[in-house]
Amino acid sequence: MTEEAKLLRVLIVDDHAVVRSGLRAVLEDEEGLEIAGEAASADEAVEKARTLRPDVVLMDIRMDEGDDASGIDACRQIRSELPDTQVIMFTSYSEQESVLASIMAGATGFLTKNISHSKLVEAIHAAGRGASLLDPSVTRNVIERLAALSEASAQQKDVLSEREREVLVLIAQGCTNKEIAAKLVVSPYTARNHVIRILNKLGLSRRSEAAAHAVRIGLIKDE
Repeated sequence: MTEEAKLLRVLIVDDHAVVRSGLRAVLEDEEGLEIAGEAASADEAVEKARTLRPDVVLMDIRMDEGDDASGIDACRQIRSELPDTQVIMFTSYSEQESVLASIMAGATGFLTKNISHSKLVEAIHAAGRGASLLDPSVTRNVIERLAALSEASAQQKDVLSEREREVLVLIAQGCTNKEIAAKLVVSPYTARNHVIRILNKLGLSRRSEAAAHAVRIGLIKDE
C-alpha cells in the first residue's frame, strides 16, 4: 500500500452509544478509513488516544453533563501529547465561542452534525492530510462575532478584579475548579465562586466562552 493510500485510523468520541454506532456504520466501510476505536467520555478519549494513536479523532464537543469544556479539554490534551493526531470537533451546535475555544485547543476543524455523509468523509481525509477545516457557516459566524465584540472586549477587561483576571487566565488554560483552587491556594468552593462571578460579570454561560474572551481581551495569546 502506498503512502497516499495509507489507511486513516479514526477514533470516535461521543457519550451517546447510538451516535457512536451510527458513525461507525457510516465510516467503517469507507475506502481509506479504519475505525481505531470508540470512547464515551473525555477521559476515555485521552486514554484511548494514547493507546491507539489514531490519525484522526472525531470528538463530540459536549459530553457528560453537557459542558462543552469536556471535549475541548480532551482535544487540548490529545494535541499536546500526540501532535500528529488531528482532532475534528463534531457537534450539534455552532456557537462562536466554542469554535474559538476549539481552535485554541488545537482542533483541526469544527463540524456540525448535520453535515452530509460525503462531506464528513472528505473532512476526515482532509484532517488526515493536516488541512484546517471549518463548516463555512461556522466560519462566517465567528468572523461576524469577532467584529461585533472587538470594541466591547477592550472595555470589559476592566470589569474584572485582579484576582478574577488571574482566574480567567487559568480557565483559558483549561484548568478545572480543583486545579484553580490548588494554584491559588484557596478552597474549591472559593474557586467555583470566582468562576461563577466571572461568567456573571461578562454575561457568559460556559467556561469555553470565558476562555475565548480571555484571548479577545489580550489576557492570553492565541497560539
